[in-house]
Formats: sequence, C-alpha cells, structure tokens
Amino acid sequence: MRTSPTLLLACAVLLAACSSSSDSTGSGTSSPAPTPAADNRGGIPPGYPLDVDVVAPLAITTIGPDPIPVTGTDGKVHVAYELSVLNSGPRPATITKVDTLADGPDGAAVATIGQQETVERTILIPNLSPAPVTEIPAGRTAVLVLDDVYDSRGEVPADVTHRLAITLGKATPEYQPSVSAQYPDSVTQIGGAVRTSAAAPVVIGPPLAGDDWVAGNACCVVSPHRGAVMGVGGRLNGSERYAIDWLRIDPAKNPVTTHTGDGTRNADYLAYDAPLLAVADGTVAVVVSDNRDATPQVITPDQAFKELGGNYVIIDIGSGNFAFYAHMRLGSASVKVGDKVTRGQVIGRLGNSGNTTEAHLHFHVTRAPVPLSSDNVPFEIDRFTFAGRLDGARFVPEAKPSERTNQLPLAWDVIDFPPAP
Repeated sequence: MRTSPTLLLACAVLLAACSSSSDSTGSGTSSPAPTPAADNRGGIPPGYPLDVDVVAPLAITTIGPDPIPVTGTDGKVHVAYELSVLNSGPRPATITKVDTLADGPDGAAVATIGQQETVERTILIPNLSPAPVTEIPAGRTAVLVLDDVYDSRGEVPADVTHRLAITLGKATPEYQPSVSAQYPDSVTQIGGAVRTSAAAPVVIGPPLAGDDWVAGNACCVVSPHRGAVMGVGGRLNGSERYAIDWLRIDPAKNPVTTHTGDGTRNADYLAYDAPLLAVADGTVAVVVSDNRDATPQVITPDQAFKELGGNYVIIDIGSGNFAFYAHMRLGSASVKVGDKVTRGQVIGRLGNSGNTTEAHLHFHVTRAPVPLSSDNVPFEIDRFTFAGRLDGARFVPEAKPSERTNQLPLAWDVIDFPPAP
C-alpha cells in the first residue's frame, strides 16, 4: 500500500513470518510416491525443438499458486498472476510483445500486450519502489504482472503459456568477443505455463459500512500491491495481489479529497476511526494493537519488519481462508485471539498505524494467518453499490448507481456499502 494516481493515498508493503505444515496418516505410514509421468522430451519444455539447441537467455517461470478467476465490477472475469523472468544472458533484454496462448505453445492467442504495456507491467527485483522497466539487465530478474480478461468463466482456458518476443542490447565489453557468435539480436521464447484453478473466489461481506469508499490500489492494474512481489516465506510471492486500500472521499469536491482541513491530523481524514466489520463468521487468529498511529503524509523511517502492518487483526473465516485488516487505530481492537466473531461484528477501528501515509484500511485474504508469506487469493463482496470511479483526482459518478453482488471491486472504484448494522 503506498500512493494513488494523483491523490497522495496510503499504502504499505506488509511483511511477516512464514508458516509450514505437513500431513501424516493416523497410522504413521506413508503412501508410496506416485510414479512420475514419462518425459519423452528429455526435460526440454514444450515449444522448443528436440533436434537443435536454441539459445534462450530468459528463464520464464510462474509465481505463486494456480490463479483463481474472479468477476470484477466491469462484469469481466479476471485471471491475475505474475511471471518471473531471469535474464541469464550477457546482454540486456527488452520484451517487445507478450502473447498468452491457450492450451500450449501451438494454441491460439487469448491475450496480447505490446511493448508499451509490457514496460508498464514489468518490475525489477528487488522492487522496493516499483517502477516501469524498459529492459532487464544481464543477470537480473524481472516480474511481469499479467491480468488476462474474459467475458465469462466458461471462456477461461484450463491452461495457458506465453510467447515472448525479445530484443537483446549491447553486452558489457568483457562479453563482446563471444556475444555476436552465441547470442542473436532477437529471440522468441515460450514459457510461464499456468494452470487455471477450478476453485471459486471466497465470497465475503463488506469490511466497512457507509458510502464513498475508494478501492485504492485494487486489482488488477500495476500498483504498489501488484508490485509487492517479494522474497518472503521461503519463496518469491505475490503477497498483495488482490489487496485493497480502502480510503474515504468527499465526492462533492473537485478534485476529490480524503480529508478536511489541511490533513495534518489523523482526525482530519474521512476514513479515520471508521468501524471495521467482520466479513464472515470466524475465529480471531491474530491481534496486534499496540502500535501508535503515524503522522499523516509521513513515512516513519526504519520501521521493523513486524511493524509495517501497524495494528492488525487476522480472522480465520473458514475453508483455509484468513481475512487480514491492517493499519488499525492504536488500542482499538475489540476482539482477542480465540474469540468467535459473527459477520458484521465490529472488530476495531480504522487508523493510520504502520507503513502508511494516511488513514485507510488495507484488506486482503490469505491462506495462512500471516500477512504476506501465504498465498494471496481473490475475494468477491456479496453486496454493495457501485457509485462510480476515480479518474485521477476526479470522481466520475455512474449515471445510475447499481447494486452489485459477488464482485471484486477494481482499482479506484467508488463503492457504497450498506449502513452499519
């Protein structure tokens, strides 16, 4: 969570410890390992020839779990995921085109992005300040942030892979003698095979009540959330893929504002101290409530890793899903670990603690009771009103606000939730 397109909005990159588990049978015995499928390609991935060696400087792999398709407020089905692209060659690489191919290297292209959008969707690791990348230096890893969009769930392929068109720049002097003979000026590579999950998004209730909430840094554009691909929990993880920074605006102002007065006090912010609601029945798994609120528009320097989320609550909402609420007000948590909560119950108050620039709720759903190490999965909110969207700092209202069910608010949507129970 960091900043908005024009408004200075709040964000934080949240980091946390990992957890692991192992399964065992009641008898203490283990089943024999399945026989691996025969590899008749000698380990060569599909899309590459078996009769000649092909220079392939980019190692293209998939990050994270099989993506779960989710319906957004645009009525489309979004499949969001990331590719890791390691440039193992001596020449800087520029990706000029990416085709998403259904059902293997010879399949039809179901999505294509050109060079400009590829630049906008590419970030270098480490990415503490995500920014568009025009080329991947030799020896560096980039992350390609993708969002394949379909008209319906039935159109989503079970499997996709990717075809990347790549140009290679000039190598450093020590590599020059061999580069011309071994590395061409351009290559086309296949990689990043993705299996679409058959699972459905978790359906939840609203985390907030009332009108004029903005889905800051939400899916599926490139943002500090999509850019929060980090080494945590023993892997490179898209830790905030579907996270939302909920801010509150005054839509009557043009440009819109998130505060009254000069915005130097937390109490000036329209979101501050709003009640936070349990999105489902569940059990409280984690409570942190002793971090002070930060000064608005100031990032606190040298924060410890565990303090980046500020005060937060994690609720086990069942079926292996955990709801994470970050940046809560100091001492405001009204629940404790082990408490049973019901949907709509107030669990605390919205604040400005941790790595944040202004009062907001960072909310996402994970598969373990830690903020960032676990799989970040999509969710749909079962009831809200779509009021419009922010275009920069300008509110563009819907001609007729519409009731929505089971949709994921997308980036910079303006949402009205039902009033507090």
